[in-house]
Amino acid sequence: MALLLDNNINASRWFDVDAVPEDYKFPHEFRPGNFETENNKQNSFPVINLSNLDHSSEEKEETIKKILKSCQEFGGFQVINHGFSEEVIKETISVLKEFFSQPVEEKVYKGKENGWLYLSSTDYANDDGVHLWRENIKLSSHPLEDCMQRWPEKPSKYREVMATYLLGIRRLSSRILELICEGLGLGADYLKDVNEVQLLSANNYPPCPNPSLTLGLLKHRDPSFITLLYQGNISGLQMMKDGEWFTVEALSNAFVVNIGNQLEVCSKINNNP
Repeated sequence: MALLLDNNINASRWFDVDAVPEDYKFPHEFRPGNFETENNKQNSFPVINLSNLDHSSEEKEETIKKILKSCQEFGGFQVINHGFSEEVIKETISVLKEFFSQPVEEKVYKGKENGWLYLSSTDYANDDGVHLWRENIKLSSHPLEDCMQRWPEKPSKYREVMATYLLGIRRLSSRILELICEGLGLGADYLKDVNEVQLLSANNYPPCPNPSLTLGLLKHRDPSFITLLYQGNISGLQMMKDGEWFTVEALSNAFVVNIGNQLEVCSKINNNP
């Protein structure tokens, strides 16, 4: 599971510059380009309204069809009216902003036994030594009750808030996987035993003087079953379709659902004669 932040924080001030440093500039072929000049694919990225599931069996069936079509054509979709508390999301973003705003010494990596990992921009570099414009914290989250006892102690509400958020993510991801399994002709509980949120990754992308020159994250495929991503209020996520990159619009209180490699393989196996 992933979170993106779009906040103006102090942190270590590595980003407090008037121009993008040379060791953050990517070669032209890897740069994201100007969002304003992109094509209109972002307007066609599927949005699934989960409130329709509560109306009738016909609408549930139609929603499942839309989900499967979105997975096949785009490898993902956005969900709205998903039942996830907006207040929980706001509180989670707030406590993460507080975490990233701490001095670096409060965020440094303490060891795998602590169940979390913090990395700053200087920890990320491609083969040419170009750094990514982000900082990140990863939390082990299964079993949740054990993992949360080893999470950061500061801010004081960090463990409580993040655990509440992860419980909500667990419920939402289970609901989505059940719908996908039904659409594939499998039982709704087919993936129940493997559907546990193993990891939460929260990225902070500080303000950048020229975002077209650098990247917050390299292109990649998710190895999981599904990833649920909350973008915040700024559209920065890009996906590829038909060999072209497009920006996924950041919708209010929406989650992007990305189909991972494991679910892709599983769906192909179960659809073969």
